[in-house]
Amino acid sequence: MLLMNNLITYSELQAHFNNSAFVLKTQLQLVKDFGIYSLFFDEQFSQEALTKEEILNAIGEKLAEIMQEGEARLLQLLYTIDLPENAFLALTTQADFLQQLAEKVLFREAYKVYLRMRFS
Repeated sequence: MLLMNNLITYSELQAHFNNSAFVLKTQLQLVKDFGIYSLFFDEQFSQEALTKEEILNAIGEKLAEIMQEGEARLLQLLYTIDLPENAFLALTTQADFLQQLAEKVLFREAYKVYLRMRFS
């Protein structure tokens, strides 16, 4: 699966998760974007690089939280994250919707970090 502008593939981006500095920057990006919607991660989330599974679990919890506020709120968050609407809609009928959405959010945020690192 290729990401925007064919700059990096999904598997190449996933390889960056071996770099704890990259992971922590991605977590801080998540904190920033979710914080706009008063969705706050615990303090440890901003201070030390977690495993991909721990990050996905935390994202899933926050997505479940915002979903209780309604679909419009969730869509606002996804717009802020810059996750394409068609990517979201493709998941809505999946049994593991929340898990797949969490992964898409994580990799979109990681992609932002990658672009910042590459072009700054």
